[in-house]
Amino acid sequence: MQLLEVKELKKGFGSKAFNTRIEVLKGINLKIQRGELVALMGPSGCGKSTLLNIIGGLLPGDDGEIELEGISSDEDSKKFNYGTKAPNKVVDVRRNGVGWIFQDFHLVEHLSAVDNVAMALEISGMDQSAAETKAKSALTTVGLGDRINFGAEQLSGGQRQRVAVARAIAGSRPLLLADEPTGNLDAESGSDIMKLFKMLTKGENPISVLMVTHDPNLASQADRMLLMKDGVVAASDIKSAWGITDEEEEE
Repeated sequence: MQLLEVKELKKGFGSKAFNTRIEVLKGINLKIQRGELVALMGPSGCGKSTLLNIIGGLLPGDDGEIELEGISSDEDSKKFNYGTKAPNKVVDVRRNGVGWIFQDFHLVEHLSAVDNVAMALEISGMDQSAAETKAKSALTTVGLGDRINFGAEQLSGGQRQRVAVARAIAGSRPLLLADEPTGNLDAESGSDIMKLFKMLTKGENPISVLMVTHDPNLASQADRMLLMKDGVVAASDIKSAWGITDEEEEE
């Protein structure tokens, strides 16, 4: 079942009048199915983070459309349509549709793991008791059931990122946007986060993950890879993304 569709999304920055306009996204088209782990790669400055920011409702596009299933407050519609809407018009996307995971963990150092997760839920309007219950459940899901009351400063880098993942999934959002989630981790911890993502996409209520990464080894572990190039999505598999021919692969 399809969860997300991006249609002809465009975004630029700067002024045409002063000849400083740069068109970053020139017509992005992509689809993500429920329970799919998709890696997004591309050179620095190609617009990967810009794309995630628009999908996540943090930035409006200039043209195009985004459809996200299952979060609309309209009972007659299962889709939430946005893409060019201002952030204050897509609160439902941020509150109920999309969870974020960043390279930096963004944890509050003096708070425990459970309080870091529960605080995000309380900010979104959940009462304290329910937030704590959901936070504990999310931390258990990501393998930190025995670290619930540990302070953030007591956790390793990999464990801190797991807390960030728990915070992202605690609100039962169907889509996770991960922007270089393993960038500050060693290889083993990064691999563990990938295993966690795969577990979440194959669970009882599968979550979809769109992950930006510069690491082709991590990207190769995803269900599918997209390469952004020249403002569009140029490829959807590892070989064509890196220009590898069948003859070169055999060598």
